[in-house]
Amino acid sequence: MKTEINIKQIVDECVLGKSQAQRQLYDIFSGKMLSVCHRYMANRTDAEDVFQDGFLKVFENIGSLRNIETLEWWMKKIFINEALQLYHKKKRIEFTDEEDKIENEQIDSFNVFSKLQMEEISKLLTELPEKMRLTFNMYAIEGYSHKEIAEMLKVSEGTSKSNLHDARKILQDKINKLTNNKK
Repeated sequence: MKTEINIKQIVDECVLGKSQAQRQLYDIFSGKMLSVCHRYMANRTDAEDVFQDGFLKVFENIGSLRNIETLEWWMKKIFINEALQLYHKKKRIEFTDEEDKIENEQIDSFNVFSKLQMEEISKLLTELPEKMRLTFNMYAIEGYSHKEIAEMLKVSEGTSKSNLHDARKILQDKINKLTNNKK
């Protein structure tokens, strides 16, 4: 007989610092949160660092969670913020303002993502230059606006739009090569 998981009870016990509840919460969300970390970081080591720091922050701040229904979103936001902090700390790539790029170019993906395996898509994302990968993840996957991305990455909205444009173009080219090779 399968027992139903009571997330609220687990969170309440995490607030009290109970390690068994922390382990349960970790077991439930570790896969999703590690996936978020891998999408944002260029290498496994950085992703794992963000993952560990993210869970520490979750456990330190779980008492501030006001609505249990937003738990996963709240956790995801912590992990994204940890990834951005590490990015800013390393600051390997300087952003440049390229206001003249096309703002809302839509690339016709013709359901190409359904033709690719998730591992292939993840690999393509990790191959993007860092500034483009961060912007693409935040905009296309997490749903942040260009204004929010600009504030978090400390760049202009135009730079955010330019980075998204460039990321989409590179991804489209790589996807076309992959799908042509599979024919």
